[in-house]
Amino acid sequence: MKISVEKTPNQKMSQYAIDTATTISITHLPKVYFTEVVNAAIDINELAGKVKAMPHIAARNLHSERGLHANLNKAKKAGIDKVLLIGGSERKGKVFQEVDEVYRAITRYDFEVYCGVYPQEESFNHTLLTKYGKFSKGITQLCLNKRLLNTWKDRTIAGVPTNCSIEGLLKYIRICGLTESFKHIIENLVGIQYINKNGFNTSKFVSGLNHEQIHLYNFGRLDQTLKSLEGV
Repeated sequence: MKISVEKTPNQKMSQYAIDTATTISITHLPKVYFTEVVNAAIDINELAGKVKAMPHIAARNLHSERGLHANLNKAKKAGIDKVLLIGGSERKGKVFQEVDEVYRAITRYDFEVYCGVYPQEESFNHTLLTKYGKFSKGITQLCLNKRLLNTWKDRTIAGVPTNCSIEGLLKYIRICGLTESFKHIIENLVGIQYINKNGFNTSKFVSGLNHEQIHLYNFGRLDQTLKSLEGV
């Protein structure tokens, strides 16, 4: 099974995690400049000794279109070949408001572009005709309904939390602006069975997924989670 992981630009990551992950995505959070994201991606590739990093581009978090292009040129020269494009948690952007605006602005760079998908809000068939008509792959945004996730097969990467504590899960969900998605998870009680006093049981959840690749939302205990997934 292929496993991608993520980190913030300033977050430390062990060499074990860097070597184990097939892709390492760099998050683009509110109040973070895109240049920090790209610089962190370049640093990860240097530590990995190969191209593994995938910068996030959060449309409404971008501070300027000029900065976007300058940093994408820098990323391209450094060998980065894919990006994840999302709307971002900000309600209103300074330059861009929607994903499609940024998508049109970056097509010239010929990156492989991933997107976020929301199984609890979107249908797979509709996504095939819309998002997957232009994006190469989608990463599910924290859906813990395994039955539902398994209906999203082609070109979809299942996003799951690391084996973090309940406190860590709540903390990072708030930081990443995923409060609304977490509300859907709580309402969908089937996900509760994977959460106990020790936190989220990632390996138990992943064992029944029909996906070639998963994406670990790094809410803590990343190395422990990766080791628990060996052989799954």
